[in-house]
Amino acid sequence: MSTVIHGGGDHAAPVRTRRVAHPWRVAAVVTLVALLLAASFVAGRFFQPPTTEADAAAVAAPIDVWASAEERVVGDAASFAGTVAAGQTRSVTVTAADGPAVVLRQTAEAGETVRPGDAAGEVSGVTYLFLAEPLALYRDLTEGDRGEDVASLQRALRQAGRWTATDGVFGPSTARALREQFRQAGSPLPKDDPVTVGWRQFIPLGEDGAVVASAAGYGTTLTDERPLLTLQTSAPTVRFTADVAQAASLAKGQDVQVGTASGTIPGTIRSVGAFQAAQGTARAGHEVTVAYDSAADGAPPVGQSVTVTPAAEDAAAPSLAVPQTAVRADASGSYVLVQDPAGAAAPGRASPSAPAERRVPVTVERTGSGWAAVTGDLAAGDRVRVS
Repeated sequence: MSTVIHGGGDHAAPVRTRRVAHPWRVAAVVTLVALLLAASFVAGRFFQPPTTEADAAAVAAPIDVWASAEERVVGDAASFAGTVAAGQTRSVTVTAADGPAVVLRQTAEAGETVRPGDAAGEVSGVTYLFLAEPLALYRDLTEGDRGEDVASLQRALRQAGRWTATDGVFGPSTARALREQFRQAGSPLPKDDPVTVGWRQFIPLGEDGAVVASAAGYGTTLTDERPLLTLQTSAPTVRFTADVAQAASLAKGQDVQVGTASGTIPGTIRSVGAFQAAQGTARAGHEVTVAYDSAADGAPPVGQSVTVTPAAEDAAAPSLAVPQTAVRADASGSYVLVQDPAGAAAPGRASPSAPAERRVPVTVERTGSGWAAVTGDLAAGDRVRVS
């Protein structure tokens, strides 16, 4: 078939279009594709894979992870992340008998250590002294007085290095000891007899003394909110939290190394607290308190993060051990869950990955490198649940 297109010239050029060869074959292919698509749609609508209750249970069942107890050396010391906590403080407040309490002389400065026998300062014309506690004073005392309060003062003067009788009678030896003590403090008592002292002039203090955290300056008017001195009665400590397995290898009196940005300093575990559940941002575990020399060179300041490493021990012999994550704890103590093929599986845990299990109490001897050395009704090869 040909089509003639007339142009503007004298002769028309014939243009031929190609005929499709075998048109019936094209139609057959198109029809076959359409039938296959329709068959696929119908099959998807009416045919579903079979579903069984066993399949649903297998999907819902938890997947447990098990490991074997084994004989191995557990002795590598773990390191703990800790924080330096401030020690306890105590305020020394002073009130004047008449009028404001004004500091006239400050004898202690921040950072100094004060001890029984030292002067605390002079306020509104009255000098105050530290004496060893306990002090059973409740009244002003004058020569000739008798009583247990006098005996308490006499014992404290002796601890400060002054000789006096301790018979509970305010006699010449006690008067002499007081005169010497106040003279040393830079505030001699009046020479008139008899000697009289106010009971509030003596501030009880532990025999080891205390570090002055802050001191009111000259001319300061003292109030309950503005004490004469603030004493740090206990040194800063390092605190960290150990989990159940880790705490089992820590003990009071154990030597540790406290690592700081400038090096390490020695320390000693002061206490291993009872187990505490997680609260807020605090994780569950035992709070461990470490004492160290806060006056040592390179000692960390309060609030600084440090690392605590127990002192290295002698090489340990192989012992029965389980992964540390297998050790669990509740109110009854530490335990592991051991695979028990002969027992009945726990409700809702009957699956190949969750076989029957039994609880076995254990005692954790030490930990290290992710393992815990344990004792209990357990043998090498027993399968314990890790998660």
